[in-house]
Amino acid sequence: MATRLGRGPAVARTGGAARVLQRWATGRLTDSELAAALLLPCLMFLATFAFYPILNAFWTSVHRLRLDQPQAGVPFVGLRNFARAFEDPDAWHAIQVTLAYVGVTVAVQFLLGLGIALVINRTVRAKGFVRAVTLLPWTLAPALAGQMWRWLFNDSAGVINDLLHRVHLISRPIIWLGVPSLAFAAVATAASWGAASYMALILLAGLQSIPEDLYEAASIDGASPRRAFFAVTLPLLQSAIMVSLVLRTLGALQAFDIVFPMTGGGPGHATETFAMYVYENTFQYLDFGYGAALSVILLILALGFAGTYYRVLAPRE
Repeated sequence: MATRLGRGPAVARTGGAARVLQRWATGRLTDSELAAALLLPCLMFLATFAFYPILNAFWTSVHRLRLDQPQAGVPFVGLRNFARAFEDPDAWHAIQVTLAYVGVTVAVQFLLGLGIALVINRTVRAKGFVRAVTLLPWTLAPALAGQMWRWLFNDSAGVINDLLHRVHLISRPIIWLGVPSLAFAAVATAASWGAASYMALILLAGLQSIPEDLYEAASIDGASPRRAFFAVTLPLLQSAIMVSLVLRTLGALQAFDIVFPMTGGGPGHATETFAMYVYENTFQYLDFGYGAALSVILLILALGFAGTYYRVLAPRE
């Protein structure tokens, strides 16, 4: 009796799955079953390549895992890796550099991107050409862009020092990447140059979704272009602004590929971002447990930024 009761639900599930497969073969699925069948490959992909790495990082963060000490095994250490991160001055310094990098680059990218989007949206002639030229910086691989800007800011052979010297603004070369504040400014400039066009593309899509009738109505009511910008453009651009800020903030939090080729985190640790610190501990020191804990902290920072943007900028019904 117990065996029959135990097998009952399994048999029912098997029969249900068989009936679903039979209806799938004959094309008689209900709408909900068809939606579930179409979503299943995407869910399997996300589970394999998104959720599993995150869960594995959480598991690794509460264990001591050093590849250079295989004899120590993988003991459970609870939250010791997180406590170590909070007591690590280098980790705090990397967080400060990252937050400064996010604040500067995202603000500059937003202002440049909005300006570019407004110009392209109003430019009638050669709009496609202007749009393509604007997107060129975004198409360049960040690591390659970092190498390019490293040469541009080179103190002895760089174009920037040469131009400043030719217009008599400097009398001796500036060591752009050898001074902490100048190196940070150089890295922020390179990052803003590369990503402003991407932000412009998102904002341009938002601008082109605003009906022209609203601008005509505002003009009839006597609104100036400036008044129309603040009363019509910005409110209706709110969703595009939120999306662009979230995407670029998450990208800046993970800054690595353009910073590392330019400065390698130097001079000293002046431009070492938190993502670079995670890489250093994980792959150079082979301390995977501590690196995973730092990765989880970075994930929490990213979720905090995304949640804040959503609460502040999400359109209300």
